[in-house]
Amino acid sequence: MRREPGAATSAGRRSREARIRRALLAWYDRVARPLPWRRSTDSYRVWVAEVMLQQTRIAVVIPAYERFLGAFPTIAALARAEEEDVLSLWSGLGYYSRARSLHRAARVLHERGETAFPFEREEALALPGVGEYTAAAVLSIAHGKPWAAVDGNVIRVLSRLDCLPRPDARGAPHAEIASRLLARDRPGDWNQALMELGEMVCTPKAPACDACPLAEPCEARRRDVVLLHPPPKPRRGTERLGLELTVVRDRAGRLLLERGAFAHLDHLWLPPVRLLPSPPARTDFRHAILHRAFDVAVKERVLGSEALRALATKPLRNGIERRVVAASDLDRLGRSSLLTKALRLLGA
Repeated sequence: MRREPGAATSAGRRSREARIRRALLAWYDRVARPLPWRRSTDSYRVWVAEVMLQQTRIAVVIPAYERFLGAFPTIAALARAEEEDVLSLWSGLGYYSRARSLHRAARVLHERGETAFPFEREEALALPGVGEYTAAAVLSIAHGKPWAAVDGNVIRVLSRLDCLPRPDARGAPHAEIASRLLARDRPGDWNQALMELGEMVCTPKAPACDACPLAEPCEARRRDVVLLHPPPKPRRGTERLGLELTVVRDRAGRLLLERGAFAHLDHLWLPPVRLLPSPPARTDFRHAILHRAFDVAVKERVLGSEALRALATKPLRNGIERRVVAASDLDRLGRSSLLTKALRLLGA
């Protein structure tokens, strides 16, 4: 009986996809790192890890993850926390809007009497800060739901496997391919395996193709164009700005801090800052926030204790807070690394 060409192509594709699944899961079973969030499938712990890992290196996340869960071991504990305490324990991870969204989402769940991350995709996506990737990652890893999680690592692996262009605004064609490849009997392991491969082996600039479990079916390797995939993203230009930061303190080391005055970090505590129309004549250090690069000049002002307290109570425009903080209490605040850099510069 003569087989239709389309059927042969479809059968060949399914056979290749099956080989990819077997090879990648066997590799993951051998080499998966014993990361702390892999010790449990508790959905809250998985959720916290996935939020922290977005745009942050694993080495930075591990100690922060342990500290955060030590303070807020459950959704209820996080929901009851003050935002300032949450931001304080997020210090060093950056992208603080993630922490605020996680906190708000925990409160939503707690108010409903929920103690776990939702089991259904639509309910998950309705939570503050939960997008397609986070929902798919947590649902697959914690609840065994068959959703493909597509992050930058997965996009790179899939781009090289099939010599694909960059995904479009809807995630095509990568989202469809990821869903088709998904190992539905082990969705959580599969998603983690793809991400692990992208981070450890199929890296952006120095992929270890000889050690890759998917070297045989990889089209980019066959054509010797691995480094051309995925095609580079159009780069947004860096905006250069000047910033003057004034460390105001008394002789006992107490600091005057503000929150809400600096639009680019309006949820964190900082010394008084002033945006400059151009880089300062003397730059003490540079600081990046997303696509903005700040040339920072640091000044110091030492006041008597009474004058410092008077300055702290001076009326300010709406939305700006001030307080006097002892240096020993800084670790309890949600603060920017701008403050840490300035104090280090001054030897404080």
